Formats: sequence, structure tokens, C-alpha cells
Amino acid sequence: MEMEKHDNLHKELDLIQSVINRMANNSFLIKGWAMTLMSALAAFGKDTILGSASGIYYLLLMIGILIPFWWLDAYYLKQERLFRQIYNTAISDPKSLNRTQYDLTPANMGRDGKNVLKGMWAKALSWFYFPFILLLFVGILFKVFGLL
Repeated sequence: MEMEKHDNLHKELDLIQSVINRMANNSFLIKGWAMTLMSALAAFGKDTILGSASGIYYLLLMIGILIPFWWLDAYYLKQERLFRQIYNTAISDPKSLNRTQYDLTPANMGRDGKNVLKGMWAKALSWFYFPFILLLFVGILFKVFGLL
């Protein structure tokens, strides 16, 4: 009986760890897609950006495309952190050996987007997305003042 309880705990921890790994992998894939898409848009739209007056709109479009990637990446980071809390609770809970059901619902999950918006400015994400957006805004300023 005691061995079965330990097996249940190990299964639960493995399940939680697999969710954490999926969230981290999703975040990695989002960054890859964002970088690929921004590079492709810059490469295919360089004549529009540098040549015509509609280059400002093209740069704004690029920002509009990048922000949802940033938000989605922050969402996955939030989920990963919540599941890390669940993992730590499962380990530190003295009654964890008596549990038979897996509880993967974080107590403080929340349905609002405020935590995700805060998470967008976490160091893990802002170092990646903010330079892209800053560079695009600089491009817009150059277009506005006729430097491009």
C-alpha cells in the first residue's frame, strides 16, 4: 500500500513536470515563430519600408503582429510558473502521499489578463520583444521625419 502511494506521487510529479516542459517548449516555439515572421516581413517589405510613404503603416502592421506573439509568450510563461507552484506544493505537502487524485488546477490562476500583461515585462520576455518594437518605432520616427 505504501509503495502504491509513492507511485501515485511520482506519477503526479511526472505529469506536472510534463506540463511545465510543454509550456516552456511552447514559449520557445513562439519566440522562434515571432523572429521568423519579423525577419520575413522585414525582408519582403524592405522596398515598402524604405521607399513609399506607406512604410509607416507597414511598420505599424509589424508591431501589431508582434504584440500578440509577446502576449501569448507571456501567457505560457504565466502558466509555466503556476505549474511550478503546483509542483512545489505537491512536493512540500506532507499529505501528498495520501492523495489519490491529481489536482492540476492552480488556486490563484485567475481569468483576467492583468497578470499576463505584467508578465510581458518579465526579464525573460522583455529582452526579446522590446528591442524589436523599439527598432520598429525608431523606423517609424525616421519615416515621419523623412530620414528614410
